[in-house]
Formats: sequence, C-alpha cells, structure tokens
Amino acid sequence: MIEKVAKAYLIEIENYTTDVSQKEEGNQSTKVEVHFNPQTLKLKFANQNTGGDQPNGASAQNVGNLTSDLTVELLFDTTETGSDVRELTKKVAYFIMPKEEGNRTPPRTRFQWGSLVFEGIADALEETLDYFSAEGVPMRATLSLTLKSDNIVFLIDKLKGNGRSPSAPTPGTGITTPLQSARPGDSITSLAGRAGLSANWKAIAAANNIDDPLRLQAGALVNLKAKTGG
Repeated sequence: MIEKVAKAYLIEIENYTTDVSQKEEGNQSTKVEVHFNPQTLKLKFANQNTGGDQPNGASAQNVGNLTSDLTVELLFDTTETGSDVRELTKKVAYFIMPKEEGNRTPPRTRFQWGSLVFEGIADALEETLDYFSAEGVPMRATLSLTLKSDNIVFLIDKLKGNGRSPSAPTPGTGITTPLQSARPGDSITSLAGRAGLSANWKAIAAANNIDDPLRLQAGALVNLKAKTGG
C-alpha cells in the first residue's frame, strides 16, 4: 500500500506562535489543503543595518527591523470533476483580503507542511490559469503566494512519524512495468497526454508517489499504467 503523504495547508490563526507545542489549532473553516505539495519553498530573511559605510567610522549596527518572507507555488486541478477551479482558489484568496469592513488588515495566516511552520500576513497572490474545458471552464490553476512576517522566527513542529520520505511502492502494490522516461521539461500531464491518458494523470501521480506533477526530473521513470493501491 502507498504511504499517505502529508499535505501542506493554509489556515487562519488568531495569535502568532512562539512555542509550537502550544500552537493554536486555527480557524478550521478557513483551512485549505493543497492538491499537490510544492516542489520547493523560498524563504527570505532580512534585517536593517545603519552605519559602517564610512572609513574609520562606527561599525554597522542593526536597528531592529527584522522581516521574513515565504513564497510558495500551489497547484489546484479540477479536471476530474469538470468544475471551475476558481471555486477552490478563491478560498486561498481569502487570506489576502481584509478581514472585515473597517479592518483593512488581512487575517493572520499559518502555512504548514510537515514540520515546517511559517506564520505571517499574505502579501501577494498571483494566479495562473493554464487548462480550460471545451466550454471555456478553467480547471487548472497555479497560485504563487507570498507570506510576510515582521519578525524572524524558526518554527519546527514535531512529526508523529519518523520524518522519513515515503518509500516507493513495492511490486504488486500499484507499480507495474513498463516504465516511461521523462523528457526535459516534462510533467505528469504531458507524459500522460502523449500516451492518451490525460484523464488519469492524478491517479498516475499518486501511484508513482509524485508530489509535484508539474516538474519531473529528466530521465525519471514513471509507470503510466500504475493504479493506486487500496
């Protein structure tokens, strides 16, 4: 059986966390779980220094303005249901909107993926729609989301498991031969499309333990006839 992969998620919180062992659960009605985990996360840390730019002058000093940013790409796909993918992505847009009239501040947001926790305010959101039905319904979207914090805090949650990557499926649990080799720039959707299996790309990605179907390493072996184990 294929091991369950922890999914990244966004959730609104009332207070920022200082001790992960006591972090609040957050507003469950706002929780958004990604369809596919991101391949990478970009973290940026900055401080503000003054002085130190003159010969024989005083050394540079930190004036206390510390900031941190998290940028992540999130993929959502509704090709299996045929529904408008924006019904899902608008739930992510919630985090960049003012909470209520008269309060122009967006909600405090937590992004968590396994042991990695980042909390801040949504600073930017960009949506790319790249797959449409014959009727013009958008069914695939990639969101680029940036969260910003006015502090630098490293939050590391403790995992319930051993923290190791899921093992590859063993023969007889969903993976059969032959395997197809990915070309440079290939994705699961393009690989499946060439084989006439576009409708099955989600099942193929799951059965091959592929978290990011948009980016495949050139030469990666993928079984297009794979089926998820039960």
